[in-house]
Amino acid sequence: MSQDFAKPIIESRFIGLNDSDPAHLLRSGMFQKVENAVVSDNAIEKVTGSTAVADSIAAKAFNGLASYEKISASSKYLIASINGASNAQLYQWTGSGNFSAIGSANLTNSSRVMFETANEYLFGFNGDEVVDYDGTTVTKNRANVPLGYYPAWFHNYLFIGKTDTFPSRLFWSALGDPTTFAGTDLVDMNPGDSDEIMGLGKLQDELFVFKRNTIWSITGWSGATFDATTIATQNTNARLVGYGCVAPESIVSIGNDIYFLSFLGKNPVIRSLRKTQYATTLGGGIVSKQIEGTMATINKAQLGIVAGIFDGRFVYWAIPTGSSTVNNYILVLDTWSTRTIDGETVYAWSTMNGKNASHFAISTISGSAIPYFTDSGTKGEVYKFDSSLYSDDGTAIVMDVRTRDYMLDPTRDTKWKYLYLKFDSGSAGTCDIKARIDQAVDFETQENMSLAGNSPGLDSFILNTSVLGGAQTSSERIIFQHLTGKMLGLQFYEDSANACKLYDYEIYGIARGLRDA
Repeated sequence: MSQDFAKPIIESRFIGLNDSDPAHLLRSGMFQKVENAVVSDNAIEKVTGSTAVADSIAAKAFNGLASYEKISASSKYLIASINGASNAQLYQWTGSGNFSAIGSANLTNSSRVMFETANEYLFGFNGDEVVDYDGTTVTKNRANVPLGYYPAWFHNYLFIGKTDTFPSRLFWSALGDPTTFAGTDLVDMNPGDSDEIMGLGKLQDELFVFKRNTIWSITGWSGATFDATTIATQNTNARLVGYGCVAPESIVSIGNDIYFLSFLGKNPVIRSLRKTQYATTLGGGIVSKQIEGTMATINKAQLGIVAGIFDGRFVYWAIPTGSSTVNNYILVLDTWSTRTIDGETVYAWSTMNGKNASHFAISTISGSAIPYFTDSGTKGEVYKFDSSLYSDDGTAIVMDVRTRDYMLDPTRDTKWKYLYLKFDSGSAGTCDIKARIDQAVDFETQENMSLAGNSPGLDSFILNTSVLGGAQTSSERIIFQHLTGKMLGLQFYEDSANACKLYDYEIYGIARGLRDA
C-alpha cells in the first residue's frame, strides 16, 4: 500500500506570513494568512489576550499613553491623555483601582500627545501645549520650553522637534536640565525644503530626525562645544534622501536598528533604517515586502495614526485598514526569527485583530515589562497584554492560519488522503482542520479536532475546572474527505477562548496517472 503513496510533504520549519506572493509559490514554512497566531519556534501558536486594567475613564477618544517610572521615588504610573467635554485631561493609574485625574491643566481636545521621560520628569507635547509631571505636580507651558511636537531625551539633553511656526526646527535643553531652554540652542534641519519634521529616533550614538522625505542625524557629543554653530556645521548629517517617515508613533527602536512607516509609490511600507542606509537598491531597506497584501489595506488617509511598540522580541504596529479612521488591526514582527534563506532576508510576520490600539506603552508596573494600549474607539479603557487568557476584552480570540498551496505533481491530479498533525493537548478548545482544492473560495471542514488529549487521573481531577485532557504533545491523523486536485491548501481555525499550539505535520497523497488527470 505504501508504494501507492508519493513521498509525503513535511512541514516542520515555520517561518511566517507571506501574503505578497501567490499561495502556490510560497516557500516551505510560509503561510498565506496568519491571524491571531505566531508562527515561529517551529510551532503555530494562538496569541494570548488582553484585559482592561481599570474602569473606563470616559466615553472619549485617547490622545496618548505613557509609562512613567520615577526610580528615585520607587513610583510607577501609566499616564493617559483623553478627550473631555471641551478639553483633554491627564489621568494616572498606579497599578490598582481606577485612573484618576492629575493636574488642573486643560489640554486641546483631539491633539496627539507625544510623551518622553527626561531626568525623572514626564513631558507631554502636542504642538499647542507642553506639560511636565514629576509624580506630584503637573506644570503646563513651563517658561521657555518650546511648544513642539516630538520629544527625545538623549545624551542628557531634551530635544524637541517641530513647532507650528518652525516645522523644520530642532530645539535642545540645557545639559542635564530638561526644564531649561536657551533661545539660541536650536538648529533648522534643511529648512525651506517644503517638508517637516515627523518624529525623532534614537540609535546607539545618533539622534535621528525624521522628516517626510528625508532623514537626518545628530552626532558629535562633546560637552561645551555642542552648540548651535557646531551642530549646524559639523554634526548634522543627511542619512536618507528621497523618503522618510509618515507616522510619528511608527518609529520603533529595536536596539540595533530603527523601523518606521514610510510611503513610496503605491502603498505604505515599513523600512529598516540600517538596511535602507546601506541598500544597493531602492527597495532594499523594506522589511514589509512579504506582507504587501496587508500593507495595501491600510487607509492611506490615516497613515499618521499608525502606532508601534517593541517589547524586546516582538514589534507591534497598530494600523487602520479599509475605510477605518481608527486602528483596527495589528502587524506583528518577531525580531528573533528573522533569518537568511537562499541569500534573502526572510521576516517572521503575523497579524492580530481584536486588540484595537490607538497608543502603546511598555510598563513594569505589574512587576514585569508588558505592553499596554489605549482603545482606538471611545470606550475610554486602557488594556494590557494578558498572557493568562485567550480573549480580548471578554471576546474569544479567533485563530485563522492558512498554509501555502501544496502540490505533488503540477501536471497531474492528486488524491489527497491524510494529514498527520502534532499538537499540544490539555486545552478545552477544538481546532477545525479545513482544506480546499485548487484555490477554491471556501475551505471545507475535514475534522473538528479536540485539543483535550488524555484525561488526568482521578486524584488530580477537579469538577467544573479540569479539562478532560492532559497537557502533552499528541498526534492526530486527519482523513481528507474526497479531495482530488493539483493543489491542496489547509486552514487551521480555532475560535474558543482556549489555547491552541500546533507543530510539524505531514501530508500524504496519491498522484494519479496522466490519463486519469
